[in-house]
Amino acid sequence: MLLSVVISTYNRSDVLRQNLDCFKKQTDMNFEVVVGIDGSTDDTIEMLQSYNSSFNVRWIDTQETEKYCLAKVRNMAIVETVGQAVVILDDDSFPVPDFVAAHKSSAQRGVITGGYRNSHDPKDSLHPKMKRTLLKYGINKLNPITERIVENNACMMRSDLIGCGMFSERFEGYGGCGQEFIWRLAYQGYQYKFNPEAMIYHHREFEGDNGLTREMKDQQAMEMSKMIYKHCGNF
Repeated sequence: MLLSVVISTYNRSDVLRQNLDCFKKQTDMNFEVVVGIDGSTDDTIEMLQSYNSSFNVRWIDTQETEKYCLAKVRNMAIVETVGQAVVILDDDSFPVPDFVAAHKSSAQRGVITGGYRNSHDPKDSLHPKMKRTLLKYGINKLNPITERIVENNACMMRSDLIGCGMFSERFEGYGGCGQEFIWRLAYQGYQYKFNPEAMIYHHREFEGDNGLTREMKDQQAMEMSKMIYKHCGNF
């Protein structure tokens, strides 16, 4: 199976390079990376043009400079993928060496699979949270989708991802589209499988979160939840 990794980025070429470097250390090298550039004005494209790797790296660019379009850039990148399964990543989420192999092992039709998102800092360990996740979902077991599942480090078969409608481009910004995506999958009957081996390290210390505060993101998510609940009901 060929795995396609979609990485969205905006004006963080140094962070993106570090992320790509992690893929050079994968135990399974049968994958491709498609970078979704959301109108970056830094040297991201120049960095990608000169980047040397043994795996295939391609990119698309929304060329949007007036607004952020996370849903659009993800969808554009997804359409460009050729792998049987697709995993979604943010540029500040760095994969462990078994990341590709782990996602391949659990990908299946009708299921969204997810790995663990850990802190990069041992002092800020999320292992207690991971234990709670394991107790709730088990390992590689099918579960109902809940509102706490996030789309960063989520994997689906490409045909399912495109068939479900991908990310809603009604959302212009960096909040809401992920929450709506998860709610929609639940409504459509998809199940969730937790794979702790497909781990990423989320480097939240990097600057450049597109000017959105946590309060702004939460507000966008709340408005989305109200709209989805109105049409889909409580899952």
